[in-house]
Amino acid sequence: MDLLKRKMYVIAEIAVQLLHAMEEKFGPEAREVVREMSRNQRFETRGQFGEPASDLHEFCAMVDQTAAGTHKWERVINEPDCVTYNFTRCMYAEIFRELGEPELGYVLCSRDEPWVKSYNPKLSFKRTKELMGGDDICDNTYYVQE
Repeated sequence: MDLLKRKMYVIAEIAVQLLHAMEEKFGPEAREVVREMSRNQRFETRGQFGEPASDLHEFCAMVDQTAAGTHKWERVINEPDCVTYNFTRCMYAEIFRELGEPELGYVLCSRDEPWVKSYNPKLSFKRTKELMGGDDICDNTYYVQE
């Protein structure tokens, strides 16, 4: 994990340097572009949607695979229509916070909701705590909309 974090750190450091160079050249508008990018992320839909509860658990299996190696977590709720994770480690949060630019890390965090919606628009997402913001966990909940 430490080797992976060192490699990720180098890439994140370049992103931070790029943002700072853009701010020097273009002013605060450069940071606003990052904020807008965070707010407006979209994924192409996968096309054919299945039954929402089934898609929810397929999607969460992908979350488990995607998080392997960079995150530590546990599923604290695993019901047919709702899955909640408590993430206690996120290398992205660690790195961007160490670099003093958690706002860049939020670009990654903001992908969670549009990602699940692209898998099935009847799925949804909520989070009330964020490691990127300094909380002790990210409490990611994926669920079937009523």
